[in-house]
Amino acid sequence: MKVLLVAKPWKGGLADYVLSALKATVTGTVDFISTYPRSLAERYDYLRDKQGWRQQLVERINATDYDAAIFINHMSVFRALHKSANNVLWLVDGPNMEEDDLRPFGRVFLSDPGYTGNLPAGAPYAGEMPFAHDPSVHRPLAFAGQKRGLCFIANRDAKRDVWLGALRTFGVVPTVYGNYFMRHPLFWKHPLAFRPPVAARAMGAVYAHCQAALNIHAQVVREGTNMRTFECAGYGIPQLVEHRPGLERFFEPEREILVFSSAEECAAQYERLAGDPQLAHSLAENARRRVLAEHDYKQRVSAMLKETPIG
Repeated sequence: MKVLLVAKPWKGGLADYVLSALKATVTGTVDFISTYPRSLAERYDYLRDKQGWRQQLVERINATDYDAAIFINHMSVFRALHKSANNVLWLVDGPNMEEDDLRPFGRVFLSDPGYTGNLPAGAPYAGEMPFAHDPSVHRPLAFAGQKRGLCFIANRDAKRDVWLGALRTFGVVPTVYGNYFMRHPLFWKHPLAFRPPVAARAMGAVYAHCQAALNIHAQVVREGTNMRTFECAGYGIPQLVEHRPGLERFFEPEREILVFSSAEECAAQYERLAGDPQLAHSLAENARRRVLAEHDYKQRVSAMLKETPIG
């Protein structure tokens, strides 16, 4: 059996995690086709003629003999793909699709079911497909010193800006790792609270030093949760997670994570967690057991390919 993964190689690691899971799950061959240039020569061709580069990408896919393909996110040139019941589209970034966009695909999954209304009538919607964790990457790292503070690894987002300002009024000042560093007004107001971005595979070392992880969802998230909640569960760090509808489908509040819906509530939850080491330990352990049992990318790719024999 031959399976294709067609995706952008995000810095966040999603394509890497899915590719690794496919290679561990599929009996046969798995090929990765990047929707973004990966070499200097490709980059030159892409910058010279982006549309032509993407059209050649589709021609390459159409000329490939494969049994199933998973496409992470959509590009307009995908309208020219050959239609196949075994073309699976996984939409993860606030999609807004038209009927012609989905014609080549046999199944469409959403990471966020809050966007089902953005799919056209009659779309081959197969359901919610949440993010997960990669146990070979998202695992606890030993740290002999004293863990301190609340850490937040995140990209800039207008909604997060508001939250970070509100949290300060209640005495909560997380250490923020990401592209806020030297690139945002918040950094220049509070430079000691911000650190440079962290590579996806280096996040574990950051979390190993911290008492707890903060997760404020970007404004694009309507339901469920983002990648970080699953990853932090794998890293074995207690979490404070901003509540979104449907979050309870994946983690149990008070037993596996602590949730909040306001800056004041977040401050109270952090004070509670910091003052109760046993609570912090049990949250981390329970969340890690849950993510290992239910939220692995191998489980996700198996579900996406369930209509296709993979043995």
